[in-house]
Amino acid sequence: MKTLCIEGWRGVNHSIAMVNQNQILEMVKDARFQLFHRDAPFFMPHWDRSKLDAGFSPEERAVIESLPDPGDQVMDVCLRIASPVRAGTPGSARRTATFVVTEFGLSEKSFDPPGLAPSALTQGDDLVITPTRWSQARLVDYGFDPEKVRVVPHGYKTDTFLPMTEEQRQQARLALNIQPHETVFTNVGVATWNKGIDLLLLAFAELRLAGLPVRLILKDHQGLYGITVERVFAEMAARAPQIGAAQVRDGISVLSTSLNLPQIRSLYALSDAYVSPYRAEGFNLPVLEAMGCGTHVIVSGGGATDDFTPPELCHRLHTRPGTAADAPQPVGGAFVVPDLEDLREAMLQVVEQRLPPPVRREAARLRLAERFSWGTVTRQLLDLL
Repeated sequence: MKTLCIEGWRGVNHSIAMVNQNQILEMVKDARFQLFHRDAPFFMPHWDRSKLDAGFSPEERAVIESLPDPGDQVMDVCLRIASPVRAGTPGSARRTATFVVTEFGLSEKSFDPPGLAPSALTQGDDLVITPTRWSQARLVDYGFDPEKVRVVPHGYKTDTFLPMTEEQRQQARLALNIQPHETVFTNVGVATWNKGIDLLLLAFAELRLAGLPVRLILKDHQGLYGITVERVFAEMAARAPQIGAAQVRDGISVLSTSLNLPQIRSLYALSDAYVSPYRAEGFNLPVLEAMGCGTHVIVSGGGATDDFTPPELCHRLHTRPGTAADAPQPVGGAFVVPDLEDLREAMLQVVEQRLPPPVRREAARLRLAERFSWGTVTRQLLDLL
């Protein structure tokens, strides 16, 4: 049995912490490893576990929190999964794997200390783990040895993110005052430029002002980053006054509280489509979770989600490579520019129910669950360690 110490985040709902915690729940089942955990400093000092709850059940939280600190014991393997990327303590482990993910690309600020050389993370048998080919390409662009960067995808909780019965779905929609004839679009991403929420608002406003019965549900993440959806509304209304029209705003609901995993599942499953017209993502876990619930997704083509979005469950938006002129400020890396007209048309297809047949969609969902369960992808990770 190998000793494995994870140096990462627990207890909060940041995406990296969610990955770590879901992996822990699967790692404890693998008899090849004796697990330990050393908590890494949170990216922002104000992050509070009581206010940014990860949404796991009490039983799951107990498992996650039960891993002991290794103290001065030398580990066989250390897995680091936090941000910024840090080098390990010399001599604390015989082998190290470092999780590195990026949306646009890396910079000196991605590391602690700033400017840490990629070679410092890949000496000897040490390696780097990243979740998509998009992110892998950005790491190689920065200077990482391609042979040392392994792609291991994220997974999703297949016992949580699964379709509702039609009766459950209608009850969930009724609880949010959604009428049977209304088409619901959802996005739970942080309202930053790379997520493309501005594009979603523009396309939604066009459909809404055309008189179509559409609704939009957005998740606010003020607790994590202090960025509110309302700020995006204000910025967008200055450039596109239609965003501020009462007819448009009346169709938008913003959820500001933390949601547990069953509540997030309910949100995905009651929706007619999950829409993510992103410009750059390292993975985009909500897209995978939404498909697990049987929900159609609309995503940018040419980016990270190309790795796991089957055509039966998604519409990949036409995109082109982004240039400096496309960004409101320098981004220092690669991104795509989704086609707004294609986004509007993809959303209209959902309104008009022009989607693949349910039998094909369900078959694709079952294949997705088999390939991207947390159990499956965590075994892939442990096999590398």
